[in-house]
Amino acid sequence: MFNTTKRTKLAAGALAAAMLFSLPVGQAFGAAGKPAGAQYQTYQLEATPTKHVSYYKAGVTLPETIAWVTTKDDLTFLPAAVTGDVTSAIKDTDGIYWIGTTNGLQRVNFKEKDARDIVQYMAGPRYMYGGDDVVTGLASDGQGGVWVRTASGVTHIELRMKTILDKTQVYEKLNDSVQDRRGMVTGTEYTFTPDSGQTGIDFDKGAFTSNPKTDDNDGLWTSMYAIGEIFRYRTLKAEGAQQSEIDAAKADAIRATKAVLLLDYVSGRGNGFPARSYMLTSENAAQTTTGDDYGYQSQNGFWFHHRVSVTDAVYAASNPIIPTMQRSDGVQPIGYSIVRVTKDSVKKSGDRLFPSGGTNVLNYNGIGLSQEAIDELNTTRPVGQKLGIDIKTKVDTVDGVDVYQVMPVITAKTNNNQADEDKTTSASNPPLFQLTVPVYERIPTFFNDLFPSSAIDSDGFIDMNQIVYKADTSSDEVAGHSALFFTAYKYLCDDSSDTQLSELKNYVVEATHRMANLILKNDNYYIEDATGKSTQWSRWLAKYFNDGTGVMQSQPQWSSKVGVDANGDDALSYGFEDGPLNALQLMAFLKTASTVTAEAYPLDSARYQAAYDMAFDGEYSKAEPYVNGKGYIHLAQEYIERRLIRQSTNAYNHMGNEIVTSDNYRYTGDQQKDSNINSTLHNDWTQYINYSDEELGWFPVYQLVLQEQDSARRAEIVAAFDQWYENEVREENPFYTFLYQLAHPEDTTVDIASAVRYMYRMPEYLVSLPAQYNRQDVFFIENGDRDKKDKQVNYALPTDERRVMKNNGNPFRTDEGKYSVDPNFNYTYKTMESGTIVTLPYWLGRYFGIIEEAK
Repeated sequence: MFNTTKRTKLAAGALAAAMLFSLPVGQAFGAAGKPAGAQYQTYQLEATPTKHVSYYKAGVTLPETIAWVTTKDDLTFLPAAVTGDVTSAIKDTDGIYWIGTTNGLQRVNFKEKDARDIVQYMAGPRYMYGGDDVVTGLASDGQGGVWVRTASGVTHIELRMKTILDKTQVYEKLNDSVQDRRGMVTGTEYTFTPDSGQTGIDFDKGAFTSNPKTDDNDGLWTSMYAIGEIFRYRTLKAEGAQQSEIDAAKADAIRATKAVLLLDYVSGRGNGFPARSYMLTSENAAQTTTGDDYGYQSQNGFWFHHRVSVTDAVYAASNPIIPTMQRSDGVQPIGYSIVRVTKDSVKKSGDRLFPSGGTNVLNYNGIGLSQEAIDELNTTRPVGQKLGIDIKTKVDTVDGVDVYQVMPVITAKTNNNQADEDKTTSASNPPLFQLTVPVYERIPTFFNDLFPSSAIDSDGFIDMNQIVYKADTSSDEVAGHSALFFTAYKYLCDDSSDTQLSELKNYVVEATHRMANLILKNDNYYIEDATGKSTQWSRWLAKYFNDGTGVMQSQPQWSSKVGVDANGDDALSYGFEDGPLNALQLMAFLKTASTVTAEAYPLDSARYQAAYDMAFDGEYSKAEPYVNGKGYIHLAQEYIERRLIRQSTNAYNHMGNEIVTSDNYRYTGDQQKDSNINSTLHNDWTQYINYSDEELGWFPVYQLVLQEQDSARRAEIVAAFDQWYENEVREENPFYTFLYQLAHPEDTTVDIASAVRYMYRMPEYLVSLPAQYNRQDVFFIENGDRDKKDKQVNYALPTDERRVMKNNGNPFRTDEGKYSVDPNFNYTYKTMESGTIVTLPYWLGRYFGIIEEAK
């Protein structure tokens, strides 16, 4: 696009160390509105122009009143020397310029309240039909919008005055018609059918349908949606809204909360295990190549199919129950679940966890079985079919020695061979080993309303044989569940006379109690799976974060932030950089568990509180014997430090075990490796950010700042969060900004305006379309460590000028080169993201008095 006066981005600068605001002991946040003693002013919202785009393929009938302009005579404020790529320009009656170029469209309004909005860029298939960015004509619509013509088609970009509340109502409607899958909410594919007689695609004039599918993090995304709906309910109730609005919000909050709670019961294990997701066997993704549990399921993951009250010998208890799944109260299983043949179940061995731990099965980050489980299963297996001896899978070679594991599925192809995907299994060629896990309880009928009638058995219970559930739960789900349990307990279940809310509260308490006991069982500090060991990612044990830290700190390389052993080799444990995030997660879950179970399970509540207290008791352990939970607040405060150490150690490895300096650095030609080297040279930890971790970091901080009443402890928690916010502040995302304001209620300088602008500029229809980044108002910097070959922009573009995404994506990453002109572009079938990215911070912000709609 042509070169206008470049906009400058006000540097956020280093965050000043401010005295932390603390609540007196026993003083809690108000039932609604600002926290007591808060000094920030409530930001007044207003209606703002929101772009609404309609799409017309070339050749369709358009209104005869369109008066196309193909000259640039109206463009008088710039010299001709810089407008060579301009194809047409118009000055609207309100003084706004619309400028068509060979690279998209610009809107220039010198009267904008926010200088950052004076020049707005529109390109790519969101604004130009089919991504054809060569504008051939413009026409004012007489109402502040514009018609834009290219060779591929025409778009009508209307500027409609909308409040954020207006947009949340659209998101709610789309959630019901597009994203909802039995109460679970995430982005999904949609089909749009225009109303009869429509010649173009106008999302206001037609109907959306979809067939939502399982998502790897159903529990996390739905928890986020549910938290937003709970604050919607409480805000409307506190503000005296119409009862119908309150009831609608309450119903949405309950439905989503139940959908998340169901994941804690769907496995039937009865021990607090939270499933990632589940499907009904009628869903396409749950089908196998042969229609039974021996065939290959293409929906990847670690999936189990229930076989409850089935007498088929195949599903009989041919294997003993592994020790960690045995109950001590004499209750016998009502059935079993059998693992599906998927890519993960056959080969997900993972990397080594602990440099000091050897190569046994417990030292790998995958889903191989524990030795204890293997030994128990072998008690009934005949000679020649012993697991780990006759039947095993090769997963690695360490120092020339092959390493074997017992995977949940071992086939003839993978037996004693390299772990590999195997799609050949069937009833006539079954796996040599296929893990089963006992089912101890039916799914409570409380959840029946989430299912179609076809899934309800004649006895009134859900037919568990129609369920396939996903195990290998990550800490993502636990973080989301925990935050939701706290929110539902404190803010949703607020009426003891309401039988539905009372029953929901009981399940929230029970699920929290069960999961807390599972995590603390045998001092494991992890989520135990059907393999007899932890899942791949749900670990909060001290050794996972700190294996060999004491040894590394004694090496001279440590002063250069390089973690190696006495031989000079990389000695960072697999979970080293996860420590600060996971420490906060563990602390938050224990605090929430203590709060939620205080009335029903007072002794256990005290036990959870005592485990939480350990986080503030001295330093964390750096060598054997590791003490789980001890000193974790200090671990939580090493977020930036550990990012730098992991990045610098990577650079050291890339340089052939040399510490990177300005005198010896040499680039490898690999963009990811060179990013580590360059960022190490400049001590720039922001290039090594995992934006999923940023999102996950929100959940424990949210729970802790709302619950911790001790001023000294709260100050330490906030200090940990401040490290994350050093990068988050430049994202201008209300998800982070509003939490920062709650963490610092004394701070009157938080940039709420930019967070509000984020929501003002958010598209009304969150269709995932590639964005155009070929523009002159940004600097392009190298790709981040996790961004492969995509460059980054030097500041966060407005949300309607970049790709739509969840909060776990890098908002600075470009999509350059990801689309080409398509005159047959299909706007009726794409993916639409959930409006949770707006509804959660919006309703939370309103509830706590950070923002409010103008009266």
